[in-house]
Amino acid sequence: MRRMMYRIATKLAEKKKCLCLVNGESVGQVASQTLGSMNTINSVTNIPVIRPLCTYDKADIIRISRHIDCFELSIKPFEDCCTVYVPKSPATAPTIEKSVLFEKSFDYESLVDLAVENVKTVSIDVNSDLDLSFLGLEVRNVL
Repeated sequence: MRRMMYRIATKLAEKKKCLCLVNGESVGQVASQTLGSMNTINSVTNIPVIRPLCTYDKADIIRISRHIDCFELSIKPFEDCCTVYVPKSPATAPTIEKSVLFEKSFDYESLVDLAVENVKTVSIDVNSDLDLSFLGLEVRNVL
């Protein structure tokens, strides 16, 4: 599933002329975030994937989310693909070869294209007064 998300994100990045993907992964927080899983997932994209939270543990991420006032939003129940399709025993050491083999069993390229064609864009104004100095970060408006 994450390999498909990266395929979609890569096509959108190319369409929007973005130079990288940015996500909130933290190494080891969930099964898809082991280094082996991240490598297998990453192999479907050719653009850099930036993971600013990769070395933070769960407590750090919760602290940051509270500080930037998005914790309450992040814990609201929401049925997304991660909750609806989560396997009972997720793979923690997938391989690129096995993933490619499974992916040959269906026409995912047309589904990826369909997803990209049906994307809806929402613009969010960035609050330039957001204080992230406790992280040593400066907020900049990014397209």
